[in-house]
Amino acid sequence: MSDLENITNQIRLATDYQINKRILREKIQTDLQIPYNGGLFKVSIELMAFLNSWDQDELFLEDLYQNPIKIDRKELLNKCREHYQMVMNTWHGQHEEIRRARKV
Repeated sequence: MSDLENITNQIRLATDYQINKRILREKIQTDLQIPYNGGLFKVSIELMAFLNSWDQDELFLEDLYQNPIKIDRKELLNKCREHYQMVMNTWHGQHEEIRRARKV
């Protein structure tokens, strides 16, 4: 294989990696959404920090569709933690697969 072909293949692999990485991140962002009490919430570190710091157990929180949803703070926080960790574990595993494919 010529030097030009080697360089072309390396560029192609790097480009494919970046595209696949972006697509995977977009998929994971969708996977971070959870339904709760008739609303839909995106699990984020900010949401979990807010729920953790709030001092009342019941409150109204705006969902992704700008609807006020009554929530049980502790219940939603536990669901968010579990879901977030599950999605992050999945993301990490899939990202490692993409990285390995790039090195082959």
